[in-house]
Amino acid sequence: MSVSDFAVVHTAASQMEAQILAGLLVSEGVPARVPGSELNDEFGQAMKMGPADVIVPLQHLEAAQDIVAAWRERGAQGRG
Repeated sequence: MSVSDFAVVHTAASQMEAQILAGLLVSEGVPARVPGSELNDEFGQAMKMGPADVIVPLQHLEAAQDIVAAWRERGAQGRG
């Protein structure tokens, strides 16, 4: 697959949030990844700071969007 075969389903506030969401998507059967996460070392020194994208293959985009929407709704309910 080339980069053009993927779409950003969510831009997280941090690398950690992106990894959590990618794990949720994978647990729901949607392949997902966080570009650049392979650059992390065992001490987290190479971890990207700031926003991080979660990407999914285009053929899984709709399902991923539904999962992300439900995840955001659960988060909003927890803050209100």
